[in-house]
Amino acid sequence: MNRSALHSKSVIGGIFPLVVFAALLSGPGCGPRENTASGDQTPNLVQPDKWWEILPRPIYASLEKIETAFPWFEVYRLPEGSYAVYEPFQFEEAMSYLVPGEERAALIDTGTGIGDLRGLVEELTDLPVFVINTHTHWDHIGADSRFDDVRCFDHPECIAKLTRGVGREKLKPSITGDSLRKPPPADFDADDWSIPPVEPTAVFHDGDIFDLGGRSLEVIHTPGHSPGSVCLLDRKNRVLFSGDTFFPGPLYAHAEDVYLDLYITSIDKMCAIRKDYDFLCAGHNDPWVKSEVIDRVAAAFQTILSGQGRFDETAEVRRYYFDGFDILIRPDQIGR
Repeated sequence: MNRSALHSKSVIGGIFPLVVFAALLSGPGCGPRENTASGDQTPNLVQPDKWWEILPRPIYASLEKIETAFPWFEVYRLPEGSYAVYEPFQFEEAMSYLVPGEERAALIDTGTGIGDLRGLVEELTDLPVFVINTHTHWDHIGADSRFDDVRCFDHPECIAKLTRGVGREKLKPSITGDSLRKPPPADFDADDWSIPPVEPTAVFHDGDIFDLGGRSLEVIHTPGHSPGSVCLLDRKNRVLFSGDTFFPGPLYAHAEDVYLDLYITSIDKMCAIRKDYDFLCAGHNDPWVKSEVIDRVAAAFQTILSGQGRFDETAEVRRYYFDGFDILIRPDQIGR
């Protein structure tokens, strides 16, 4: 699934200084806004035209960039010691995280599979590495097959997607047209690109804990974006790896495998444990977001359900605009 940059009508963008961005994410919840639906005047609500024009995102100027031999990726060291592995040259702006402990490292998601993620990971750490999938949409499992130990949530749909893989015809639109703003690596075969099937080496459940040695990750089941979606809580370092349950962009609440009621419940669950984390490490766009935004996401869903909020729409989808994120939703999901 695609994950676009924030639309030009949203408040995050390259023209805004970092201090404004931080203030917005720590501000109060969004109140109702005027309905400004504009029909087919805005047809590109999922992938805005020239999505790359707002890049680079302001947050990256404040993070330590790590130079590597793999230019498809940009790597940033986060304040708590993890590495954010960013793919800024493809529309998804996919984000993976390498989380080292004293004994082993967890790789949270594996991105699109376009670059040599395993080679990059081996450059960053000598620790044994295992993969934790926050969910099994293609842009989070792209390089799973290159690792020996891959784990996903114990849900039939989650496992089925991983073991089925993704064929070239489904993937082709993600590397054609405006989906790329830079050619892929020279050793990438665009004509034969697919995501191979992977049998998970283990499955996990809500409340399970991955002990990395001196650091642990707790599984928080957050279904809605997909049935097997999870977040991973690092209580010691007070961060929550949120996958696609939250990222600062258009939250996908409109796709076929979205369960809206569960999504809203999961956001409420994230609000309920916000005392345990200060920052979100999201699955796209921005790897370091203040946790206060989750309260505003919860309020935003209620704004939409109450029939309020500012949006643009096509026949298939509405894009509601909020401060620091948007929400994509189908009109039939809310009875209109």
